[in-house]
Amino acid sequence: MPRSEFFDRYPHFQQDPSAPINKEFKRLASVEGWRKKSNEWRTHRRECLEAEFEVHLGGINLSRDLAVWHGLCQELGVSVAQLTSITKCKTALKKVHVNLMDLIDARRAQQMPRLFPSEAKLAEYTRNRKRYFPLEEAKEDSLKKILLKNIVSPRRR
Repeated sequence: MPRSEFFDRYPHFQQDPSAPINKEFKRLASVEGWRKKSNEWRTHRRECLEAEFEVHLGGINLSRDLAVWHGLCQELGVSVAQLTSITKCKTALKKVHVNLMDLIDARRAQQMPRLFPSEAKLAEYTRNRKRYFPLEEAKEDSLKKILLKNIVSPRRR
């Protein structure tokens, strides 16, 4: 199971690499004395989530191997039969509704992620459970741009 460099910065912290990322971050924050919602807490949380995304999904973003993109499509319930290029995979993935926090947790636990039938259902779930992924760097990362959805004003279809 790959480890992110974020947790490696804290060698005294025994990370459970299969536990949900929020749970592990909260444990670390408690050990380090980061007050919830403080600037320090927010900065470290963003760094943690970015590092975990990179470990579990970063290689896909850089890959020029169609089989790698097919693997992600299959993991997210997309049939690859007609997907003959990476561009077609990216287009197909735009229609997938998955919470990025759940996707990271699923990969950490080696399970399948929960998928939603619509952007509206994903938005409702995300808001109710406060499972937000930081947007700061999403515009510079094509995979995040593909998978992130509008949680504030979701499309209803």
